[in-house]
Amino acid sequence: MQHEEDGYIVISCDFCGVDWDEVIQMIEGHHGSVICLDCLKKAMDDSIEATEKYTCTMCKGEKGEGESVWRNTEAKERDGRNKHAAICWDCVRLGAKTFHKDKDVEFRWDPAKYPKK
Repeated sequence: MQHEEDGYIVISCDFCGVDWDEVIQMIEGHHGSVICLDCLKKAMDDSIEATEKYTCTMCKGEKGEGESVWRNTEAKERDGRNKHAAICWDCVRLGAKTFHKDKDVEFRWDPAKYPKK
């Protein structure tokens, strides 16, 4: 997510609101949506079955009831965070694979540990 602060564009994680400082690892989805590595790790472990239809913040896809979803229920309200942010399992998996390929990121994806949810 992007917002303006003191005349500058600031990129923040849609899920926790942390601002990108060119050090924190983040991945961009469609239309400027962003998730940080910490939130992606939480999404990998804490995705649940959706109880209603939702739109994934990252891919903008319409998802149905029963599909996996993760929302950050621990995040505090602040500028730069999308309080309606939701990520689907396909985007979680894609983000994990992308971070895994980056040699500068201390993260490894083990698909056997995370079967399709």
